[in-house]
Amino acid sequence: MKTILQPEPHKLFVSYLFFHITVYYIWLFYGGFTETVQTAGTYTIPFSASLVATLTLYLVYRKKQGPRKYFWLLFALGCLSYAIAEGIRIYYSVIPKSEVPYPGWADLFYFLQILFFIAAFLQQLWDKKKNTNQIKFLFDICIIMAVFTAISWHYVIQYVFSEGSLSPALLATSIGYPVGDLLLFFCAISFYMRADILFPRPVLALICASAGVQIFADTAYLYYSTKSDSYVSGTLFDPLWTVGLLLTALAGIYALQEQRKETDAPSLAAGTVPANDEGVSLRMLLPYFSLVLLFIVMVFEKDGPMNGLIVGAGTSVALIILRQVFTMLENQKLLAQYHDLTAILEEKIEQRTTELSTKNEQLAVAVQKMEHMAYHDALSGLPNRRLFLNKLNAAIASAERHSHQLAVVFVDLDRFKNINDTFGHEFGDLLLQGFSKKMAENLRQIDTVSRQGGDEFTIILNDIKATEDIVPLVKRIQSILEKPVVVNGQELHVSMSIGIAVYPQDGKTTEELMKHADIAMYHAKENGKNNYQFFSDEMQSTMFHKVQLENDLREALDNEEFILHYQPQVEAATGKIIGMETLIRWQAPDGTIISPAEFIPLAEDTRLIIPIGKWVLHNSCMQAKKWHDAGHTHLKLAVNLSPLQFMHDELMDTVQDVLEATGFDASSLELEITESVAVYDAEKTIARMQALRNMGVRIALDDFGTGYSSLVYLKKFPINSLKIARPFIQDMVDNPKDKALVEAIVSMAHSLELSVIAEGVETHEQLASLKTLKCDEIQGYFFSKPLAAETFASLINKKMDSINMR
Repeated sequence: MKTILQPEPHKLFVSYLFFHITVYYIWLFYGGFTETVQTAGTYTIPFSASLVATLTLYLVYRKKQGPRKYFWLLFALGCLSYAIAEGIRIYYSVIPKSEVPYPGWADLFYFLQILFFIAAFLQQLWDKKKNTNQIKFLFDICIIMAVFTAISWHYVIQYVFSEGSLSPALLATSIGYPVGDLLLFFCAISFYMRADILFPRPVLALICASAGVQIFADTAYLYYSTKSDSYVSGTLFDPLWTVGLLLTALAGIYALQEQRKETDAPSLAAGTVPANDEGVSLRMLLPYFSLVLLFIVMVFEKDGPMNGLIVGAGTSVALIILRQVFTMLENQKLLAQYHDLTAILEEKIEQRTTELSTKNEQLAVAVQKMEHMAYHDALSGLPNRRLFLNKLNAAIASAERHSHQLAVVFVDLDRFKNINDTFGHEFGDLLLQGFSKKMAENLRQIDTVSRQGGDEFTIILNDIKATEDIVPLVKRIQSILEKPVVVNGQELHVSMSIGIAVYPQDGKTTEELMKHADIAMYHAKENGKNNYQFFSDEMQSTMFHKVQLENDLREALDNEEFILHYQPQVEAATGKIIGMETLIRWQAPDGTIISPAEFIPLAEDTRLIIPIGKWVLHNSCMQAKKWHDAGHTHLKLAVNLSPLQFMHDELMDTVQDVLEATGFDASSLELEITESVAVYDAEKTIARMQALRNMGVRIALDDFGTGYSSLVYLKKFPINSLKIARPFIQDMVDNPKDKALVEAIVSMAHSLELSVIAEGVETHEQLASLKTLKCDEIQGYFFSKPLAAETFASLINKKMDSINMR
């Protein structure tokens, strides 16, 4: 489809403007009509033009937005007044065919047109009154008005007053036109001088041109009608009145187009600059140009009366002088303000300089403090790991230059977690602070001690001539804790485990020395704690094996490499199998069986015991449920729980979920725990035991007599059974003391209404002795070793519910 191009409104209106002027002048000078028709046409053409201007400005008013729309409404009313005046003139030329009365109704509407135009200018000036320098602006306007008032007096007004026979109405009308034009000129000049009106440049130019054309036409009319009395209708300047009106309408069309541009591109409109430097300069020079114009008029009119021109020139010059005086006074005031502001600014700069100096000093202190915090431990004040590594790097470089040795020592407080759990972290912090201070006091000046975190410390022993020189220094460190430590009145026996790596034989880099000292420290802990160990290659092999075992253990859990065996539990009096204990085995992919004694401690250290224990509980309950469903409902299932499992927050949910998932009867499940759980939190332990009992689960206290045995705990624990540890059973036949202990345990348990299980029974003599002591249940290799599920099923399915006790 072809796009139809529509002409822009302002171009159409410009065409109409030229068409109007052309038609008007042709009608005036080449009409050839009768006098009546010629006169009627002379009035009709401006009448039609004024109506076009009125309608155009009214449409602009309707489409404009904001308070500026009323500016165009007032112009529309002015054009309408002019159209009414022209209509009156048409009426007199056509109907009564007589001269238009002067003064008359037509003059009234001509005055209204001028007043509406003046009101439009004043409305805009009033809206912007707060945004200009009022005094300078008034001086400039007064200078211009003085010039043009003098010119108007010289050419027009004085001749009106010279007519002595004029009536008051005629005099008022004759004077009203030049005065109105002067007021209109005043408003137009004010409008132009106000740079902050912010009309677009074409609109402002057309508005001022419109006012200028009308004023010129009025002035010419008054000049010829008063001074020379030679004015007749149809002169060359007659079309200028309607040209002025049409220029106003054209300005309205431009204003409307500018509004649409602003709507389409608000970002561009927002950045419009109100006036450039050239416009501002022209406004500043306009008062002086007007005075020059007055002097030129005076030169050409020097032979005639010049009183009005001289008064106007004197007034203008006086105003210019006053303006300059005012400007000088204002500049002096501004200069004084500038000096005051400069003094204030200098004072503030001095104050600010002082403040900045103080701030810089504070900043330097803060930076120093931050550097100290960045390289020192907040609790102990000792160097932290970052500073320690820096010092170790420097120490290694120095030892290499001087062919000396140095030692990196790892120190870890034994069972510090128990102290924290028992007495609280604040108590533990006090212990660490006191220990840090004593350690720093017992080292040489050339050595460095650092807190790595928690209860772990590292030491650099510098300038070591031989490895034997390290031992006295380490023993001095050990001596710190030889005596009990007193914290808040509480006496504590604390020990430490120490690992030592020596440069260069144990490593030549910080990473190697730190790693090897750490390995040696853990080896000291595994050797019973409270000792020191020098690093050796065998330790690294052991640590590597432990790491490899941990990785294999994680894979075993994912690949389900664990298997369960079940060891029968037998009623001592009848030999009847009444239950079984679940024992876990790890069968590697190559078929190798890894002992629980090797991987269970590692599982507890790595907390893998939690998922492993859950797997054991679920699978053993599922297997026991199958045996119950096969008719062996009398069998109870015993499952071991490590202290870590028992104290885990999800234990209760795990037990409940397993029982629900497998359908196993809670009363047939017996959980075996050791006495060591009481060390963590006795109250929590008792509450958890009771919660399990409320679920119907039985609880047995395993390895009784080998741990933290306490009759207080035994009295409080809501348990069902005691399991006598293997060491007491092994020697009870030959050792009367062991037999007496077993007898005491059985008697005490029965007194507390607890059943007793003896584990590790391997001989007939042990069995006979336990039966004599009325032990309730027996478990051990004498009856059966732990069996795979299929073998255990065969045992109970062959009606071997009882075992030969002879």
